Amino acid sequence: MRDFLTFKSGKFYLSEHYDSAQVNDLLIRAIVLNETIVDLPILPKLSARLEPEIMYSSISGTAAIEGNPITEEGVRKIAEGHDVEEYTKKDKQEIINLIKAYNLLAGIESKGEPYILSEELICELHKIITDQVPDEHNIPGQYRNGIVHVGDKAHGGIFTPPKILEDVKNLMNEFIAWINCDEILKLHPFIRAAIAHYHFCIIHPFWDGNGRTARLIEAIILQTANIKYIPKELANFYYKNVDDYYIAFSKSIKLKNDVTPFIEFFLHAAVLSLTKIKESIIYFIRIFSLRDYYTFQNQHHNITKRQFNLLTLLLDYPVTFTFTLKDLFSSSPFSILYSKVSTQTARRDLAKLSKLNLLSYDDEKKYNLNQRALG
Repeated sequence: MRDFLTFKSGKFYLSEHYDSAQVNDLLIRAIVLNETIVDLPILPKLSARLEPEIMYSSISGTAAIEGNPITEEGVRKIAEGHDVEEYTKKDKQEIINLIKAYNLLAGIESKGEPYILSEELICELHKIITDQVPDEHNIPGQYRNGIVHVGDKAHGGIFTPPKILEDVKNLMNEFIAWINCDEILKLHPFIRAAIAHYHFCIIHPFWDGNGRTARLIEAIILQTANIKYIPKELANFYYKNVDDYYIAFSKSIKLKNDVTPFIEFFLHAAVLSLTKIKESIIYFIRIFSLRDYYTFQNQHHNITKRQFNLLTLLLDYPVTFTFTLKDLFSSSPFSILYSKVSTQTARRDLAKLSKLNLLSYDDEKKYNLNQRALG
């Protein structure tokens, strides 16, 4: 821990102290989940699908925390070069800037050792994030000189970060030296990322864009430590749990030199986000495996071409999708397959696929795809 006496804001603490007994279970779970994800076989096609989806939801989430209303679909359209006329110029510019910042993030690779943060990178990230975004005081890439108030009573109280430029500069210099010191570099990247996020936010060095910059700093530390997908996914979790996010800050600020509340919240977010990502990857692996299995069954004449086509169509539907015999004739796209087929033949198809355990059905004869046909 380091403490630093500012000119105008009293003593400021940079602390890695936390209650290990309170958070170690979450930390171990997060580590194991990440190792599981790293070891899963990720096909290029799957990775190409997951990465953009996570990025769009992350950009939408990190912007929404600051009040930007553009949805994940809106972010996707902007990234693809389309205009979203229903939003303001300021809102759209913030998203354009975040896309640029995430592209910068994607270009930062792990070198097998902890990433060394710099003020230059932090100021560059802030410059990108707030470029052409109108603000009364903010100058992209430059520290503030003046009073700001952070938080509100509903989330644990209002906090006043260091007030003058000289204090901000000195604290940022201390922060960079501390977060890169040997003692902090030896911490697990989950812990280092969390304390970097927290302390940057309580220094609050810029007039605007501090939260978005902090979440990118966190993402850089995680990404360069070979932690997959979660560096971007966390921002979406913070947005969905924004009250708890702010309360975790407030609780840690009140403790001054104990960051347990924020680290515990961060690790809880990491565990749930990693679990979600693992389930998504396993789901896609299962779908790819089923597609290959259906091809095998068709090639060995265990199922007909029509039955094969029905199964592959069902792969594109949600897990909970159910259908009846009647739907094969009345609902698109199944009706194309069964337009020239008798009811008796369709019934035989359903019976055959059910016997092979490729379809399941309930007492009401509503069928759905058995996605666990391979176990």
